[in-house]
Amino acid sequence: MDKLKRIYDTFVSSGRFISATPYGSGHINDTYLVKVDEDVEYILQRINGNVFKDIPKLVRNKELVCGHIRNRLIRHKVSDITRKYITYFYTDKGNAYYKDYEGNYWTLSLFIKGSKSYDVIPDSQIAYQVGIGFGEFENRISDFDAKLLIETIPLFHNVPRRQRELKEALAKAEPDRIEASKELLEYLKKFDNEMLELQRMKDEGILPLRVTHNDTKANNLLFDHNDHPLCVIDLDTVMPGIVHYDFGDAIRSSCNTAGEETRNLDEVHFNMNYFEAFTAGFMEKAKHLFTLKEKKTLAQGCTLMTYLQAVRFLTDYLDGDHYYPITYPEHNLQRAKVQVRLLQDMEGQFDKMNQFILNQ
Repeated sequence: MDKLKRIYDTFVSSGRFISATPYGSGHINDTYLVKVDEDVEYILQRINGNVFKDIPKLVRNKELVCGHIRNRLIRHKVSDITRKYITYFYTDKGNAYYKDYEGNYWTLSLFIKGSKSYDVIPDSQIAYQVGIGFGEFENRISDFDAKLLIETIPLFHNVPRRQRELKEALAKAEPDRIEASKELLEYLKKFDNEMLELQRMKDEGILPLRVTHNDTKANNLLFDHNDHPLCVIDLDTVMPGIVHYDFGDAIRSSCNTAGEETRNLDEVHFNMNYFEAFTAGFMEKAKHLFTLKEKKTLAQGCTLMTYLQAVRFLTDYLDGDHYYPITYPEHNLQRAKVQVRLLQDMEGQFDKMNQFILNQ
């Protein structure tokens, strides 16, 4: 507690430190809710230097994007704007981060009181509002030059990179893990060439480079008490990308009937009702931004992101479980199986998904 107080005190903010308690369900960073002797609260966060290699530039990404959103809100005379973007605080040296004596980087931001998030989407109406929230985010950053941002995790959604990592993990994996993964490996291999298509169009400039969030799970969107979206959080992976990453990952994470941690594969299905609700909300706010080519290929983003997540889970399993935290020995293998089952169901409904997008 004393250490957290000292770190908090390096930032220029309002209120005397009272306490700090762990907050949220994220696995990557250490996050604390700070209470002070005034009617405000803060989020104090240690950014994981093992995952993110250039934290000062990562924080600069956040500053630029949040500053742009703030200016857009002001320009459009939106009320109560401090609840609709993340406000970061600066140290007395003028930095939006503090580096402690152990080499850890910390940020301080304003906690949005009275907000909430959903780890699991309960119904189609919330799925629609999640679509509204992420579509609004795409809209608010649509006129920001993505080339001003760094890749906080280089080649994060790069398909050749993920395929190469899987092959490298397989080459040195333990025999029992290879045997347990055999069926999944054979299934995923069938998609290797198909999943390179969006990568090719991105590399050739056929799909425009945009600012993308790259981790569009429902719990990275805050809501008010009326279930209206406020703002997108967890901006560590905001960087240049294609809209397919954000749309696809939101669908992958939101439309799995059982969630990615289930042990019962029979419960895993693609929820078409949630897909249609999310897509309607997302396109309501952002469809005017997209080229015809983007709209025609948006459904491919859903299968791509599901495929990539299956590859990443399976790679980690074969590599000895070094990246994703696990609670039992086959945890990452089971996670990969869940993604593959979802991909199978998604493939069976792909034409319907594509047609629904084109009709928006």
